Amino acid sequence: MPEPSSSETSSPSSSPTPSSSPNAGSPLTGAQQIVDTLHEPLLVLDRDLRVRQVNPAFHQAFGTGGEDTTGRPLADLGEGHFDHPVLRDALETLLGEHEPFEQVEVEGMSEEEGRRVFQVNGRLLDANREAPERILLAINDITEQRTLEETLRQRARELARSNEDLEQFAYAASHDLQEPLRMVSSYLQLLERRYKEDLDETAQEFIGYAIDGAERMKALINGLLQYSRVGRKEGEFGEVGLGEVLDEILSDLERRIHELDATIEQGSLPQVYGNRDQLRRLLQNLVENALTYHGEEPPRVSVSGTQEEEGVHLVVRDDGPGIPPEGEEKIFQIFGQLDPHGTGQEGSGMGLALCRKIANRHDGQIWVESEPEEGCAFHVTLRLSPTTDA
Repeated sequence: MPEPSSSETSSPSSSPTPSSSPNAGSPLTGAQQIVDTLHEPLLVLDRDLRVRQVNPAFHQAFGTGGEDTTGRPLADLGEGHFDHPVLRDALETLLGEHEPFEQVEVEGMSEEEGRRVFQVNGRLLDANREAPERILLAINDITEQRTLEETLRQRARELARSNEDLEQFAYAASHDLQEPLRMVSSYLQLLERRYKEDLDETAQEFIGYAIDGAERMKALINGLLQYSRVGRKEGEFGEVGLGEVLDEILSDLERRIHELDATIEQGSLPQVYGNRDQLRRLLQNLVENALTYHGEEPPRVSVSGTQEEEGVHLVVRDDGPGIPPEGEEKIFQIFGQLDPHGTGQEGSGMGLALCRKIANRHDGQIWVESEPEEGCAFHVTLRLSPTTDA
């Protein structure tokens, strides 16, 4: 009898070739290589939603071992965190329609750690093969992120309430202070008229100081009242033609412009979206500032505007004494009046603060560019159309 060839000889103790290994090429082996090498907690489930594989990152995140997870239903893991109707619906859709899902959020309570929030992403592994389908779940613990977001929201709500209370107080205080201040001013003026001949020069000077102080206080209160009204969001928003608004302002200031022999250069101004009364107040404050703070020569003021991609850019320029660099931010603060040249032309400290608040309410900004003795250029950006609720 011929002896068998070497190619026909087999040893009963020899190992199977890789192609005949029971796990070779199976979804489980392919998934294991992925699962074990990633730092994100991962699970592999079967169609019955039982755990078939877990990576070390999952054990580390949940403090479990292989015996605590493998073979168990998903709903039993993590103190029941994943027994969630939204996640169950997503898994059923995944198995039925083979569509992956992302950022499904589940929340639960832990006895040791309290509230925990997770985002789960899921997809099928080897869905087109005849082998049983496997589901890969990636789990991201976002508890800290959600806690921080809630803390920020709570602080924002508290800040909004605080600001509202302050604005309400400012409105009430400034409104209620007007009447007693009016009385003080009226009686001082009455005293001056009736007893002027009986008072010496010093007494008359003192009364003049008192009347002047009352008038300045009145200007401060009116400015504060206007400032608080902007915060209370009075008035409607709509399309506003800035050219028409500026025409009205210059008409109202015609006498003052004539007295100062001022020159106003008016460029073409675009239309914006905003509150007409507030935008008028903003423009008027800037023009009046330019007329007030001027040098020895008659003031020259230019008002121009350009429409840009993100909105409207307004510029109000003057040829006054300018503002030192250290004052460019101060002038926009409440009561931040500035008289760097000792001209005695101090304002109430409310006008530019009001301008900033109006600009901010219109999703815009205001800033100044200035050189001493070279005048100022006040820049304002405003929106073209409604983008957010006013």
